[in-house]
Amino acid sequence: MEYITLINSARITGKEIKLKINTWLRLKRNQYLMLAIALLVSFIIRMYLSKFEGHGYDISVFKTWSRGVYYTGFSHFYNGVRSDYPPFYIYILWATGTFFKTFISFSFDIDSPLFTTLLKMPAILADIATALLIFLIVRKYGSFRLAFISMISYAFNPAIMYNSAIWGQVDSVYTLFFMLALMFFVSDKQMLSRVFMALAILTKPQSLVLVPLFALVMIKKNSHLDLAKIASASCAVFVVVALPFYLDTSILELFKLYFNSYIQYPYNSLNAFNLWAFEGMFQPDNTQFLFMTYRMWGYLMFGLVFIYVSYFILKNKDDKSIYIACAILFFTFFMFFTRIHERYLFPMFAPLAVAMTLDRRFSYVYVLGTLTFLFNLHLVLEVSKTGIAIPDGQSLIFVTAGINLVLLIYTIYCYSTYKRNIKGVIKIPQILKSTLRA
Repeated sequence: MEYITLINSARITGKEIKLKINTWLRLKRNQYLMLAIALLVSFIIRMYLSKFEGHGYDISVFKTWSRGVYYTGFSHFYNGVRSDYPPFYIYILWATGTFFKTFISFSFDIDSPLFTTLLKMPAILADIATALLIFLIVRKYGSFRLAFISMISYAFNPAIMYNSAIWGQVDSVYTLFFMLALMFFVSDKQMLSRVFMALAILTKPQSLVLVPLFALVMIKKNSHLDLAKIASASCAVFVVVALPFYLDTSILELFKLYFNSYIQYPYNSLNAFNLWAFEGMFQPDNTQFLFMTYRMWGYLMFGLVFIYVSYFILKNKDDKSIYIACAILFFTFFMFFTRIHERYLFPMFAPLAVAMTLDRRFSYVYVLGTLTFLFNLHLVLEVSKTGIAIPDGQSLIFVTAGINLVLLIYTIYCYSTYKRNIKGVIKIPQILKSTLRA
């Protein structure tokens, strides 16, 4: 009798099962509704900000390139228009210009404010896509609430918004591509990883910073045959994307484009508040300090950090730590290389948004780095409107550069002790836990 009673008490009725399923579905619908609303609000804010005046020179150059590629075509673009951007973003400018010419301005009026907004759209959409990608990456190993907080920390990051929606720069596009490359790398889809890394490099050359690390890790993880396949896929992407621009010349001109892009500004800091800002902006980077030039010191310091990071990434069996490693490399590149623009800190934040879900100490770097980056962007943009250079010796520049240097050292320290602090993921405010329950 007691046994039958126990069975009856444990029995779950069909109605109860249906209730549980409906509760679960309603919970999921609420979660993804919140996801969609957050991204939509982030997009609307960016569209509002896009009405503000951006960087005059950058916007005018993008307008010229967009109109130029529309009229000259791909094969004559680099001969007819002076451009230091690789081919992939020129495709985006061509698509933007084609849409504008076909549906908005038959005369291709590049002074139209609407054209300025259209030129900012690819970067804005890439920001939203990167935020969603961060959510998907974190969701693979973490709860919904952890992934959601990581996503909104990027989607509503004021410095990220400022760079894309106000300034009008396009760093978010190659950031999206290398984040896809990192996601596929961690998912052990090496071919796709290299394809998207190639697209990142074909968008902006700063992505080359990650190539040596990717090469080392892939050599460790893959056979010679697999490496040959991966290398072939990367080369194929380069040829397919770049060839239409070099039908009348040689595709080897692409490498000349990368080289000329690097040598055209031979100065220590191009308004970046990094180590070289203490010396002053736009100082020749062949200036001798002790037994080497500024440029060679930059190579040496970056190389030492790269060796240190590579040692840990090869020793560490946790593939997710590559997000931390990539954030450090971009931060180091910004701080120690010469010829660095103020915007080159941008790609650090996407992998760092993932890294702070692995170790909450990186959230301090994320917040303070956002503030220093935003200040750097805003000061440079406002000064650019006056037509004069940033005067050397400003105490706020020294303070900002000093904070960045301390943050870099702290980031490297956190990475070196990452495994010992593996449980230190970011904590979610209690008020959000009941709403974002996974």
